[in-house]
Amino acid sequence: MAAGLRAVRRWGLAAAAPPRLAFTRSASVVKKANNGKPNWLGVGMAFGTSAALWGFLIKEHTEDEMEYERRKQEKRHKCEECS
Repeated sequence: MAAGLRAVRRWGLAAAAPPRLAFTRSASVVKKANNGKPNWLGVGMAFGTSAALWGFLIKEHTEDEMEYERRKQEKRHKCEECS
């Protein structure tokens, strides 16, 4: 709080000065949540997105494991030919 007061003094802002654009209120309005009637579309989209991301993550992990095993076999194969 003290830093804010020092800034007011430093920049010469008076407490009784008319409000400027920086000090105006926002026009947004917050409504009270209605827990009796949930937004099922939003709930479904949240869970659907989560399920899709998990599915994508598992698919990518499986592909990465297969690529790792393929490269491991390829490296082992090359070493046997060289010997």
